Parts: sequence; structure tokens; C-alpha cells
Amino acid sequence: MIIEINDTKTIVDVQDKFNTFFPFLKIEFYEHPHHWYEESKNKTVLPTDKKIGDIRKNHYHGELEIHSWFRTGDLEQTFRKRFNLNVQVFRLHGSNWVETVGTDKLTLKEQNEIGRTATVNNQPRVDSPTADNNIY
Repeated sequence: MIIEINDTKTIVDVQDKFNTFFPFLKIEFYEHPHHWYEESKNKTVLPTDKKIGDIRKNHYHGELEIHSWFRTGDLEQTFRKRFNLNVQVFRLHGSNWVETVGTDKLTLKEQNEIGRTATVNNQPRVDSPTADNNIY
């Protein structure tokens, strides 16, 4: 996957492109950076309608080629080093998004698969009986 990064793109443009290739992952953009294995919870999440040009000082335009074998932490650091953008990868777990803190060495493919498994396994089964739909 190739994501074009330029000042006219909005955060949601980048998020949507990323999520197309990794449907059980998402990236959030923050005002301040974080380090490997560090949470971004206490950092300021940027609104998705913000333009990339409004949130960074380095206005380098370019393409970011992202492969499924990239480690999560490496991707986050690449966004920061190449484009001066602070991002955190999140993984879907059922209906909740969780930060990938502590798993920065896993690849995007591994993270996406963990999210898929956790989400699919947490879906209610249609064929499972419940007290409300039992007929006596």
C-alpha cells in the first residue's frame, strides 16, 4: 500500500487508506510523540478533519509505502521521522479499539490477524440459544 502524504490531505484521508488494507487496525494522530512500548492515552488526539499541513512543521511531501511485514513500532516511528506526524496504531478487539502498546515488535499483518480473531470470536453466534428466544 502507498499513502500519499501532503499538506492538503486530512487525517481521515490517511486513516481511511490505511484501514482499507488493515480493516482491524486504525491509526490515530497525536499532538505529541510517544516512544516504543509507550501509551498515547495522555496525549492530545487530533481531530480527523485537520489537514496534515496544519499539524506539522516539516512540510515534506511524499509517499509512504507500507507493507504487511512492517513492525508496528517501526511504522509509527517512520511517520514521525519522515513526515513529522505522531501516530499510534490501534487494534480492534470485539467492539473496542486498543492501543498496540507492548506489541510494537509485531507486524501489521500479525496485529491485523489478532484483531480479526478477537473480533470474530467476540461476535454473538446467531445459532446459539438464549433465554429470550427459547420457545417452550
